[in-house]
Amino acid sequence: GPGWRGGVGGGPPPAKVLALCVVGNMLPIAPILLALRSQLVQKVMKPVLERAKKKTAELSDPKKRFLLLAAFVGIPLPGTGAWTGAMGAFLVGMPFAEAMASIFVGVVCSGVIMTSVSVAGKKGAFFAGALLIGGLLSQMFTGSKSEKPE
Repeated sequence: GPGWRGGVGGGPPPAKVLALCVVGNMLPIAPILLALRSQLVQKVMKPVLERAKKKTAELSDPKKRFLLLAAFVGIPLPGTGAWTGAMGAFLVGMPFAEAMASIFVGVVCSGVIMTSVSVAGKKGAFFAGALLIGGLLSQMFTGSKSEKPE
C-alpha cells in the first residue's frame, strides 16, 4: 500500500526521522517543566508525581544527576523517557537549563537506539544502546573519580 513501509528502511532517511523524533519529543518538555511549578498542577498530578518520585529517587545527588537523568531518559523502556524525566528533574529541584540539557541528551540517545533497531535490527540496537548508555555511565564514574579530595 501507499505510505511508509517497514519503518525507516522503506521510508525517509534515518537521520531525518531521528531529527524529527528528537524535536517532537523535546517540544513539550519546557512547558511541562514550567507547568510543574504551579501548585494547581502539582495538586492535580499528585499521584503521577509520586510514582515519578519513586522512579527518580537516585537523581538527588547533584554531582551525578545530569548523567543519571540522561541515562534514565535514554533507555527506551516503558516508564522511562522525557516526560517522566522532566517530572523527576522537577522533584529533585534540578535547575531548568540543566534538566533540559540532560533530557535532550537522553532523548538523542534513545532516538539513536531506536533508529538502530530500524536500520540494523536488534543486534544494531543492542550495540548502539550498550555504547551510548555505557558511555554515559562511564562518564559518571570517571567524573566522580577525577574530583580532587577536599
